[in-house]
Amino acid sequence: MSLVDDRLPVFAFIKTMRLKHWAKNLLVFVPLLTAHQYDNSHAIFAALLAFLCLGLTASGSYFINDLKDLDADRNHATKKYRPLAYGALSNGWGAFGAIALPLAAFAIAMLFLPKAFMAVLALYVGLTIAYSFYLKRIFPADVLTLSVLFMLRVLAGATAIPVVLSFWLLAFCIFLFVSLAYLKRYIEIGKIGDASEKINGRGYIGADADAMFILGIASATASIVVLALFINSPEVQAEYPGRNLLWALCLIMMFWTNRVWIAARRGVVNEDPVEFAMGDRASQITAVLCVAVVLLARYVALPF
Repeated sequence: MSLVDDRLPVFAFIKTMRLKHWAKNLLVFVPLLTAHQYDNSHAIFAALLAFLCLGLTASGSYFINDLKDLDADRNHATKKYRPLAYGALSNGWGAFGAIALPLAAFAIAMLFLPKAFMAVLALYVGLTIAYSFYLKRIFPADVLTLSVLFMLRVLAGATAIPVVLSFWLLAFCIFLFVSLAYLKRYIEIGKIGDASEKINGRGYIGADADAMFILGIASATASIVVLALFINSPEVQAEYPGRNLLWALCLIMMFWTNRVWIAARRGVVNEDPVEFAMGDRASQITAVLCVAVVLLARYVALPF
């Protein structure tokens, strides 16, 4: 791993912000799509600000996490290259990032976004801190916490617009996010050679791999079942003239969830499944197809 860009504190600071992980915050745009507010310029602007606020807050949490896990990261195969771990960034700059970035997010939210969004953002910060200091060591509380943090991104998008999230969307998202959280742990466990060896800073051992695989696949399947029930609901019949086109979403989601889990089983997914999806061409096409199907079902009437 190259360390060239980390010779100056500014580059080390930006690297610690982990801007590529901001891709997770694209979830704030889900309510914009499902509520069909994509032609509303005010809603788009609010969603963009929500994306920025969540990104700054998440980056602040990375500084907190890296400061707390300095010793563990220095003994980790890949995390030892994090700027704070190998000394490219001082602890003082780390503390600055941990405080200043979330404060900037709250300042933006206070000026431009509803109070409900600020409440979600505060909950996100509190849960992130609880995860970094305590919850990530407890299984399966760590997995459930990660899934709730994903869910809060969707909720943040809804409060920023604002719109009310449907029960179906909440149920679908929580099952899918639980599956992704288990996938993250499954990948980490896969790097352990000994079945009795424990993951550093986590509550899992190598022998838990099969359990993570089963629970993750089960959660992904549950999300697709919820999606199928949603498509068959009266709400969809009234809102989508081309409702039957939505059945393609079930096939697309089955393809994608099966693909990432099989890829993880083969050991070709890195430590972050979201990062893998962002760089995976099939995953990118899957996302585009999902959006296209929703729009077609919304605006194209079918005779059947």
